[in-house]
Amino acid sequence: MDISENEFRDFLYNNHSENFSTIIVGRREPVAWPDEEFPPIHILLQQRAEKKINEVLDNLDDMVLAARELRLTRETDSTTRIDLVGNSESTGLTIIELKKSKQTERQAFSELLAYSNHFCTVFPGLKESSLTSILVAPMETRTTRDAYTQELVSNNKCILALIPKYENGKAELTVYYPDAAYYKWFENNLLDDRSIITVALAFQAIKGWIDLETGQQGMPGHTAKALNTLTSSISNMLEANGYHSMCYSTQPWGEIASGLQLPFPNVIYVAAVNPFSSFRTAIGEEGVSGSSQAGRIAEVQAVHDQLSESEREFWLETIEGNFHNRLIRLVRKEFIKLLKNKDNERIRFEISLPDWYGLKTSVIDSVTVNHGDIYLTGLLREIHSEYMEHIYKPEVDYALYYSDDIPKYFYRSLRSFLPIWEILSGLGVGEEERDEAEE
Repeated sequence: MDISENEFRDFLYNNHSENFSTIIVGRREPVAWPDEEFPPIHILLQQRAEKKINEVLDNLDDMVLAARELRLTRETDSTTRIDLVGNSESTGLTIIELKKSKQTERQAFSELLAYSNHFCTVFPGLKESSLTSILVAPMETRTTRDAYTQELVSNNKCILALIPKYENGKAELTVYYPDAAYYKWFENNLLDDRSIITVALAFQAIKGWIDLETGQQGMPGHTAKALNTLTSSISNMLEANGYHSMCYSTQPWGEIASGLQLPFPNVIYVAAVNPFSSFRTAIGEEGVSGSSQAGRIAEVQAVHDQLSESEREFWLETIEGNFHNRLIRLVRKEFIKLLKNKDNERIRFEISLPDWYGLKTSVIDSVTVNHGDIYLTGLLREIHSEYMEHIYKPEVDYALYYSDDIPKYFYRSLRSFLPIWEILSGLGVGEEERDEAEE
């Protein structure tokens, strides 16, 4: 650009306060998947991210720029200024930060996130996902591109990046879509059984509140409601703590429960993706290896090489274990909180750590039981939602997608155990296994 950042900001404010969207170019449709079969995870996430980008673009049609160089003054900090602030019925509060050079765009992105956070403190109850954040910058530095994609895909922010251009008195803002390579970091083997860690919390029956089946009718209604409330609350806690997980409850069939006299017949299962799984990343004599993309392995190797010598050997093993241990503590703490009662009765329970594949294939644990609703968080929820949108399209052949288990209506798929179980099991198949099956 042949004008300064301040001049460009003033140009946008003076000339495009009420028609900001008209100078945005480069919009395209989300990446397409030509096959009728469900796309791999990286394509699915790319489609979802690009839909979100386009939704933000659509919402900018009625945005009006309300201020420039908006000052944010804090008692313990110096005054900072937001380049442009807009508002509309569609976007809500919109914060725009611009930088013309790649040397300063990283700083601008950090400031943009900080400004969003500041408004959430000024207006208690406001979440960053309810704001629209726009970065106007060259998008030439990898750090900025990585951070933007992370906020868009994993942190579910309402965020947009635009590349500025100014020539002959005219401005143009080109939409930035992250390269397809970014999404390939989210591999299909992210859902491989060996990448999943499990916590099983088994506890006693509670007479009148969480009772066992007495006939052949499944869980008593009040029991199902109680267990679903427990798993829903645990799931919400996992979402808040950043876990990609599924949470559900089981009880043994009535005749099995009465025959075995189980002390802890109620079980809440939490299965979560462990990003540090040794299946995907491990340290051996030859360095870092694992079932993952070569580029990702190289990135982990680069981090590993910079660790102190005493920490290198067991670094990945340690953080993998710490991730699992934290999950155990969180589930245990939430369960104890939920079953506090007026009589100060102690609810007896025990925690085990079953292997996820073994659990899935166990007749006793997964077949001869009554299942409560299943709750998904993070990427698992996003993937399931996108999957269901895909198979409910009129042109899709339901016979390819477990047609006997897919409910007639979309809403019935959100908590039903069997269709979610089948879907996530199928998506967890890696490319090698998929190729073998096709052969």
